[in-house]
Amino acid sequence: MDVKKFSGIYPAVITPFTPEGEVDEAKLRAYIEYLIKEVDGLFVCGSYGSGPLMTMEQRKRVAEITMEVARGKVPVILHVGCLDTTSTLELAKHAEAHGVDAVAAVTPFYYKHIKSVIVEHYKALINAVKIPVIAYNNPKYSNFSISGDLLAELADLGLQGVKDSSADIALFYEYMAKVTKPDFLFLIGSQTHLVPAVVGGAHGCVSGLSNAFPRFIKEIYQECVAGNFAKAVALQKKANMLRTVTGEGIPVPFYHAALPMVGIDVGVPKKPFLPLPEAEVERIRKALAEAKMILS
Repeated sequence: MDVKKFSGIYPAVITPFTPEGEVDEAKLRAYIEYLIKEVDGLFVCGSYGSGPLMTMEQRKRVAEITMEVARGKVPVILHVGCLDTTSTLELAKHAEAHGVDAVAAVTPFYYKHIKSVIVEHYKALINAVKIPVIAYNNPKYSNFSISGDLLAELADLGLQGVKDSSADIALFYEYMAKVTKPDFLFLIGSQTHLVPAVVGGAHGCVSGLSNAFPRFIKEIYQECVAGNFAKAVALQKKANMLRTVTGEGIPVPFYHAALPMVGIDVGVPKKPFLPLPEAEVERIRKALAEAKMILS
């Protein structure tokens, strides 16, 4: 895997929806056009992108639209993880057919699976496509945490990268110590750990905040890569304070409220998510203005 090609900042792309719950194709195209000018790559249909909330056809359509706009401009990593292996493979094959650069898959979620199930799931995915397969570790939402030893085992089977959203920097360091396969891609799954991850050897970050503030998050990465650690740490602290404004968990409705404040309309979230009440929108507007992330 060409880790240089996949290095840098990837927004966990928010998917625009209509009030009826359909993908808003026009808004998605416009949003992708905006993002590809600002970031190094796109991570599509993940948790922030409402992938698990969408139908199979909606996920396929988002992949098609993204590639129509972004093909050859920035790398696209498409999340194809599903509850079951068959659907995961179907999405992966569709992604490959439409030119997606790599696929990522969270461990099968909801049920508490044993290690052998996880190994067989990823082995089937790796064997189903020729494009790189990346494991997406998100134990808080999937009921399974990939250990360093398991990641090394999966790497020997052909896995080519990991996106870690465990919020456990020690585990991420364990990954980088245990996996000795050359050109294995290490992505941290939150900008809150961007500096320590890159210092330790991470190739990039999949970031929620880079949906609304891509230049800001990319600046942290660039300063860190350049060795300007004092500035990188100062920016990291600001990013972590900004993350407290977004709300707990996976704050999808926050981005549907905040993106219009920076000139990007991404429609409404898909139910069961609901648009934020006006009082909360104003709280966010004030907080972002005070942080000088938008014009007051």
